[in-house]
Amino acid sequence: MMNEQIDDESPFKEDLQPLIEILEEDPDWNKRFGAASKLFRLGKEKAVDPLLKALQNDPHPEIRRFAADLLGRLGDPRATWALLAALRKGLLEKETVIVHHTKQALLSIKSADLPRILKDTIEDEQEFFEMKLTAVQLLGSIADTQSVQQLINIIKKPKTDGRIRAAAIEQLVYTGHLSALQLILELLTLTSNKTFQKVVLRALAKTPFKNKSVVFRIGEALLGIMESQEKLGEKKDEEISTLAAEAMKQLAKNVGLEFDKFMDELIRIRMKKKKE
Repeated sequence: MMNEQIDDESPFKEDLQPLIEILEEDPDWNKRFGAASKLFRLGKEKAVDPLLKALQNDPHPEIRRFAADLLGRLGDPRATWALLAALRKGLLEKETVIVHHTKQALLSIKSADLPRILKDTIEDEQEFFEMKLTAVQLLGSIADTQSVQQLINIIKKPKTDGRIRAAAIEQLVYTGHLSALQLILELLTLTSNKTFQKVVLRALAKTPFKNKSVVFRIGEALLGIMESQEKLGEKKDEEISTLAAEAMKQLAKNVGLEFDKFMDELIRIRMKKKKE
């Protein structure tokens, strides 16, 4: 009880109230901006609630943008839902600055619940497409084990909108996460969906994979695709052949090899496996 009384009567807490009042009530947005900045510096976790109100209610977009930034820097998970709501509103109203800063704030907070919340957002039948797409992109940006698994679940769920599945495939490849490898190989070699195969190939052309064993496993799959396309002769899909070649060049670059040497190594690996 004593500690609570000391906290309630502290001048430190009283010092924040004028700043909160300025942030909530002053008609001059420059003064509200200054109050938000001082609250962040002085109040830390006590600044969260006033900044949440500013994010949700302030009429000036610069204050809402600044509040999102400060909440991200504070890193308090309590801001997660409000930031998602601001992100949704920003997408609906095409406020690109707010969209960018709320996304960055969400990534900065690193809430353990965020991957699950994003998955639920994607699966919500009432949610609009742009919000679902943004949720997929956020999962790809988080790129931890939980987020990668959520992307895999989305891809494997047949009822998911094809455009969302394609976006999830792209983000899965971009994560460069080892747990994504098996599904990536399946999408390359086993899927009959050429659209999804092309999504993987395009993403691989920008892939962050640098682990040599992983790169060569993907390279073997790409080599098989290129050879299969050549066997089709005039019926081959030129786009798939071109995309596979571009992805192969990027993989070679990722492991510091010239394209020809990378291809030679792939053939050597194949020959070794045949002997085994």
